[in-house]
Order: sequence, then structure tokens, then C-alpha cells
Amino acid sequence: MRPGVWATLSVQLVYAAIMGCATKPQVQDGVVVAEPLPAASPELSPRAVFEQTQRERALNLVRQKRLADAALAWEVLTVLRPDVDDYRERLTDTQRQIDAAVAERLPRAAQAAQRGESDSATQLYLAVLALQPLNEPAAEAMRALERERNKRSYLGKFSRYTLTRRAIADAEMTGNVNLLTGRNDVEHAALLAGDGEFDDAIGLLERRLATDKQDAAARRMLASVYYRKAESLLPRDSPGAIAALEKSVRVDPSDPRAMARLKQLKGGSAKPPAVGASAASAVAKRAH
Repeated sequence: MRPGVWATLSVQLVYAAIMGCATKPQVQDGVVVAEPLPAASPELSPRAVFEQTQRERALNLVRQKRLADAALAWEVLTVLRPDVDDYRERLTDTQRQIDAAVAERLPRAAQAAQRGESDSATQLYLAVLALQPLNEPAAEAMRALERERNKRSYLGKFSRYTLTRRAIADAEMTGNVNLLTGRNDVEHAALLAGDGEFDDAIGLLERRLATDKQDAAARRMLASVYYRKAESLLPRDSPGAIAALEKSVRVDPSDPRAMARLKQLKGGSAKPPAVGASAASAVAKRAH
């Protein structure tokens, strides 16, 4: 039984009981006289009124194709009246309709996503989640679509900074283009790494550094991505993690995290990998 069913049923039953007791008793000659009911039929009790109202609500929800809400309403009735087979049968039938609708929408959503129709896919996945809020395939697909949108939003930034050939020919403008491109490369790599796509982020940053070896932001980000990749490889691939940490140290020897982690994995025997003259100088300065 879902927790929400008990909460809904408890609140509604308490309300019905209060309403049933709200009528003031009659008093004659100082003596309380019980008010006679029009008919001592159980249909007039607060519980029966609540049951009838809940049943009508469930039927209306089914007609409106609000199947998830209808299933909850039928489930409340099965708790209230476990002796009524009709309620259990209607709950089973509603759940069957939900399963059929989900089975029909999920493949359509996946096909729309493959065709690049992200809006249509999103609507279909949302429809699935409206029927089954805990449907993990739909939830994961929605997360994937959101990651893809984020990537496109970063990649799309390049189009907003497209410059004419005449402007690029200008030396000062060329410098601005290089700076802007580098910033977007670093931001895009950070997004990829955030999604766990470390190799793609590494490839993007390495291409950036091949173009501009002096890009300190790209170098720091590359070292950080190598470090995060190493952490993701542990504990299933210790050699791979060590290799990634060695690359992190080689790219940015000034970052103490990678070296400390490398020493830990190697039992305290790790030595800094060979680095260029400028990097070695930076390490020596930090030591002093």
C-alpha cells in the first residue's frame, strides 16, 4: 500500500466523522434527546457518504483519462472497503490501462529522441511520468535530454560570436576570438566532465592546448578532468586511475590533490612524472 493512500484516507475519514458529529443535539426540558434520523440506513452515515463521493470521483477521473489519480482513488476505496470486489477489480483495470499507455508511449518517445525531436520526446516522457511518477526509464531519458540541451546551449554560443573574415584579419580582433573560443572550450569541457564524459572533455581540452599552449584555464581544467576520471575508475581499475593521476600531475604539477592521491595509490612511493622545464621550475618555486 502506498504511503499517500493512508494519508489521504485518514484525512478524509476524520473530516467525514467530524461532519457527522457537527449537528447539535436537541434538548427538551433540560434533557438531551437524540435527533431521529430520517432513516437508519447505513447509506446516510458519514462513512457511506464519503465512500459514495470517493467512488463518483474515481469514476469521473477514469472518464477524464486521469488514470494515475483514478488509481489512487480506487486504492483508497479498497482500503476503506476491502470486502467490495468491484473496487479491487476497477483498481486492477485502471492499473492495466496505465501499463498499456506507458508501454505505448515509451517507444514513441525513444524514437522521437533518436530523430532529434527533443520537444516531442520530452512531452511523451512527461506523459509517462504523469502516469507512473517512479518510472525510471522515463526519468533517465529526461535527464539525458536535459544534458543534451545543455551541450547544445554551450555549442550554440559559438554561433553568437561568429565574426567576419575582415574582422578576423585584424590582429587585435583575432586575439579576442582566440580568447572567446578558449573560454567556451573550457566551459564545454566542464559540462562534459559533469556528465561523466571525461574522455570527450579531455579530447576537447587537449585540442585547445594544442592551439594555445599558454591557456592556463584550459590546462587547469584538463588536470582536474584527469583527476576526476581517476576517481571514477576507482576501485575497479586501479592501474587506469594511476595512469590518469600521472597525466594530471604532468599537466599541472602545482595541484597537490593529484600528487597526494597518486602517493596514496602507490603506497607513498610516487614520484612526480617528468615535466617540462617551466613546470619543473614552478614546482621548485613552490618547494621554496
